[in-house]
Amino acid sequence: MKKPDSPRYCAFCGLPLPATFRWQAASSAADVEFCCSGCRSVASVFDAEQEAGNSARALQRLGLAIFFTMNVLVFAMDLWSRDLYPEESFTNPLATSLRELFLWASLLFSVPVVYLLGGPIAQGVWQSLRARIVTTDLLILAGVIAAYSYSLVSVLRGEGHVYFEVGAVVMVFVSMGRFLEAKGKHRTGASLDRLTQLLPTQVRKLESSGTFVEVARDTLRTGDVVRIVPGERFAVDGIISLGRAMVDQQIVTGESVAVEKSVGDRVFSGTLNLDGDLRVEVTAADGQETLSRIVDMVRAARSVKGRHERLADRIAVVFIPVVCLIAIVAGWWHGRTQGLDEGLMAALSVVLIACPCALGMATPMAVWTALGRAAQGGLLFRSGVVLERLAEIRCACFDKTGTLTTGIPTASSFHVAANADPRQVLELAHLLASGSNHSLSKAIVAYTGEHADITSGAEGSLVTTWPGQGLSCEVTDLGVVYLGNRRFLESQGLQFPAELSAAIQESPLLQQVFVGWGNRVQGVVQFRETLRPEAAQALAECRALGLDLHLLSGDLSARTIPLGTQFGLATAGSLLPEDKTLSLQTLRARGLVAMIGDGLNDAPALATADVGVALGCGADVSRDAAGVCLLADDLRRFPWAVGLARQTLRIVKQNLFWAFAYNTIGIALAAVGRLNPIWAALAMALSSILVIGNSLRLAHFPEPPPLVPRTSPQLATATRDFTLHSADTASSQPQPELVGART
Repeated sequence: MKKPDSPRYCAFCGLPLPATFRWQAASSAADVEFCCSGCRSVASVFDAEQEAGNSARALQRLGLAIFFTMNVLVFAMDLWSRDLYPEESFTNPLATSLRELFLWASLLFSVPVVYLLGGPIAQGVWQSLRARIVTTDLLILAGVIAAYSYSLVSVLRGEGHVYFEVGAVVMVFVSMGRFLEAKGKHRTGASLDRLTQLLPTQVRKLESSGTFVEVARDTLRTGDVVRIVPGERFAVDGIISLGRAMVDQQIVTGESVAVEKSVGDRVFSGTLNLDGDLRVEVTAADGQETLSRIVDMVRAARSVKGRHERLADRIAVVFIPVVCLIAIVAGWWHGRTQGLDEGLMAALSVVLIACPCALGMATPMAVWTALGRAAQGGLLFRSGVVLERLAEIRCACFDKTGTLTTGIPTASSFHVAANADPRQVLELAHLLASGSNHSLSKAIVAYTGEHADITSGAEGSLVTTWPGQGLSCEVTDLGVVYLGNRRFLESQGLQFPAELSAAIQESPLLQQVFVGWGNRVQGVVQFRETLRPEAAQALAECRALGLDLHLLSGDLSARTIPLGTQFGLATAGSLLPEDKTLSLQTLRARGLVAMIGDGLNDAPALATADVGVALGCGADVSRDAAGVCLLADDLRRFPWAVGLARQTLRIVKQNLFWAFAYNTIGIALAAVGRLNPIWAALAMALSSILVIGNSLRLAHFPEPPPLVPRTSPQLATATRDFTLHSADTASSQPQPELVGART
């Protein structure tokens, strides 16, 4: 038996089963469970379609039921004509014989309808009774059995009305409504099914003999080595052990530009190998790799109910007993005043019109559809509760480094001391920077790579790394050359020329790296952090949504405040993680708060906020602190998600209003005898279809904005516009705009 906290899903639509179904699940994992009779019926058609020659037989069940029902209606038209014409018109022997014939014909033609359509309904009732819950299927089944039983007695005794056509038409309308409902629910999981189908079922595994053998994907284990040829998708997560290729990662990260991958780089399941022959060591096998975890997260999110869905559930608990009471009272009252026939029809009408399918589907259909649409747009919600909260946020707080900025430093200016050769200084800076993977070293190398006349021609020994301080290298004719922070060069006895110190003081907030030799600092590189190219648009869209925007950063206030002023954000800098938490708690007094961070060092703030949003977590969809993961590393996905959440909440409220209004008016009309059971069944089906159709509008929510390539033109421009000048001309050179840098 599965534990109650282990979600189970409908075998057809893939949506969560009611919690009570999980308790009574059969012992075998292969046992098939459905969330409703509609899914059970449609699944039988879909399963049959997968077998050659059986699809026609499965569809004939539905067609035959409608055919027999139409015949029953024809016979009923003659039988009910007695209420329209004088009794004398039916006294001749032929009329009496025809009446008896039509009575038995109605019984005969209605039996196949019970067999064809009543079976799935009865199976659904039995499943719910085993789970000790009462569903509306029980009410429908009870009403149909009552109509058939009364009609059978009337046929056997040769007098009284028959209601075979009522029972048959009710089952047809209910089955058609549930059929369309099941197809609608199936659409909400179709995008997830398509994701899982992208993974290859067979992979080439490296055997101990050195040959590759095709094996099933689910047989792979961590540590196995597989071969991925050009044009294939990665079946598992892994690390490249041999080869180089361009990889399309759009399905996971949303990037529209392919990324170059080589030995040591991680690759994710579902991504596409464009042009390389690769050997990949498996780090996460079938069921644990990225694509499967994404699907599991979305499915798990569907099993958590939000405030509106819990409200509908609480109402449904008392709804069925109340409906039963109203049906009994209405049947008794009309039976006492107008006869047993009218009493039976009134009770059946109340039961049918009160079927709370629309109420039960009002919230989950909208939420499930929105979760699927969000996944297509590169977002993952941990639950429907998060989706509801996001729709109601009033304040959005942004981290700076790695969120509004790229977190990647770029060079903003380059100063050299008087009488120093700028080309030589830059060349030596390149020489030392090439020996390190530090982000500042990479920025220096990137700049020198943009200049054809700058080479690493200086002769020297290997570069020595001084952790946390800088680099050094022995260069012929110059001695030891140093590259690092100011304290490092001062500790090595190097002096700062007065003219270079004056240039440095003009931009005291920029991060700086110095290069020097011969007891003298020869030059300084100043860096700034690059603003995300989509940040300005994202903030403008957030402001258009009416959100109160704040900037909370652990960076120095002197670096953070200029950025906040530039975009009109309420700004606080020099914040420790606990300070961010306190700031969020203070802002909660104004309404629900969302915190948007890079998901690495913002975990406490993300967990404290009403909605935590982790940016750029495509490579790690298991970030526990965030309620929302932006797989696409693009800030504009956040306002898009807020818009989707608000539209979802509007549709939920529309669905609930319709469901309550429909049931209230319908029950009142049925209780006073103003609603025929056939029309009640039709109205019930149309109500469910309306709710489903309204919810599925979310599947067509506008596409999110296209992603900005990771290597953006702005980054390249910032490097090419890097200014090289000597100290004696520094004062005439315009200083770059201060954006701030990572500390």
